Amino acid sequence: MRKITIRHFIVLLTAVLISPIAAADDADDIRAVVDVYLATEGSDLKKQASLMTDDRIFINQGRRQTNNVANMEGQIAASERNRELDPKTTLSVNGEDVIIRVYGNAAVASFYRYWNVLASAESIRAGNAPSGPPDDIVTLVLAKSGGDWKIVHTHQSALSNN
Repeated sequence: MRKITIRHFIVLLTAVLISPIAAADDADDIRAVVDVYLATEGSDLKKQASLMTDDRIFINQGRRQTNNVANMEGQIAASERNRELDPKTTLSVNGEDVIIRVYGNAAVASFYRYWNVLASAESIRAGNAPSGPPDDIVTLVLAKSGGDWKIVHTHQSALSNN
């Protein structure tokens, strides 16, 4: 009986010691997904789409889209068209105050997203004022499947002027 008790204690102690390490690893993996999500905004939406499940739900500006494949195809087409119209204007995105919460095989990441547009000289000479979407707060819900974290839900809300 004593061997079983010691064995159970060792298993329990190992689980308690390893669990925070696993959660920290998951948080690091999720942060890497968030970093790629931000880095690909406006530049490589095909790569960004690979971070998501086909049934990802997308909520933005009072609209909800449940067909992520069609949604991302539309975003990719719009991004490519914008690049054709003004290939020298650059767009970069910053994420700040990233908060990640892991709940087993589910996680939530929330952050402020700030858009930075550097208009090309041609745009400025033509009197155009290229701009990105409004700065916003983004919430991503992720699920772990097959060892990889994928975005299953995205909610974007514009920052208030207060």
